[in-house]
Amino acid sequence: MKLIDITPYFHPKSGGIRRYILEKIKFLETEDVEHVLIIPGKERRLYYMASTKVYEVPSYPIPFTGGYRFFSSFSEIKEILEIEKPTVVELGGTYQPIPFIKSESFLLSVFYHADVEAELSLAPAPSFLKKLLLEHTIRKRLAHADVILTPSKKQEKFLRTMGLEKVKTVNLGVDTNIFNPSKRNPYLRKMLGVGEDKFLLLYVGRLSMEKNINLLIELFEHLDPTLFHLLIVGDGPLRRDVEKLSRKFPNLTYMGYVSNEEELASIYASSDIYISTSQGETFGLSFLEAQACGCLLVALDMGLESQPFKEFLAKDLSVEAFYQALIKAVNSLSLKLREEISSYIEKTFSWERTFRSLLEVYSESLTVF
Repeated sequence: MKLIDITPYFHPKSGGIRRYILEKIKFLETEDVEHVLIIPGKERRLYYMASTKVYEVPSYPIPFTGGYRFFSSFSEIKEILEIEKPTVVELGGTYQPIPFIKSESFLLSVFYHADVEAELSLAPAPSFLKKLLLEHTIRKRLAHADVILTPSKKQEKFLRTMGLEKVKTVNLGVDTNIFNPSKRNPYLRKMLGVGEDKFLLLYVGRLSMEKNINLLIELFEHLDPTLFHLLIVGDGPLRRDVEKLSRKFPNLTYMGYVSNEEELASIYASSDIYISTSQGETFGLSFLEAQACGCLLVALDMGLESQPFKEFLAKDLSVEAFYQALIKAVNSLSLKLREEISSYIEKTFSWERTFRSLLEVYSESLTVF
């Protein structure tokens, strides 16, 4: 099998999709699968990451996204596909290229990493226009794919209700050799000036409107500064707003983007509660990583597989709902519970399981393609 991944969500400060691709590269290195990656760059380049051949093709920067770029032309992608002659092409989180690169010579797969409905809900546009854009994406884009992958059953159900049939769920994973409670660093609290009598809250992810960062900040401002310290890790369009607030509030620390997995695992394992006010996660990869390190998860209940401990989830997007969920988590926090959470994640999720399922879906789909 020859598999080509195409995604614009792969640059030094990308999030979950980049992690998914990097883990796939590691997994496929020992498999009988030839792997190629096509991503946007400033100019055309060809190089290797492990055994994966990487094409960077010319692209343009997308304003106000914190560094993301998009392909200047789909014709260059088509040229590469003609040269490489793939068995399977997987589009990651991008849906516009579907009708332009679809071919009878390969299986076209789309991984539904980006929740179109949730992202459109945040757009400053009339509801009728949002509905039209959603239907256009479903009917004119996703409907042309040979198979659609979703990271959660919730998204599979949504796409099926929209009339799509070739939908399969492949849960994402976590590397518990890296993300586990043993990475706890007692010096992190000292560095942050957080005493043992305080609860260290953590958010890791993109600083953008779709992640509801404004609600996170509003919740933070309601918390007792003598009891809570919030650590924010990540980058994005709202970075300057977060930096400004960190200078205003002594119990808010902004650490910037952390690319090193070991360092990130240490931050997770040294925190008490991972908190996210995002409403549009298709899976929540950071949820898994945090819980694998022993953090309690406080987030909106989105019915995701990465949210197995429901008692600490908010029922709606209000400060009150998140505050109540946070207080419940604080009152339940214990070493025993942290160990139970970490152990459950380790037993239930792995990248090995993710990519075995992925290859199984492709093998089955190719038999009827």
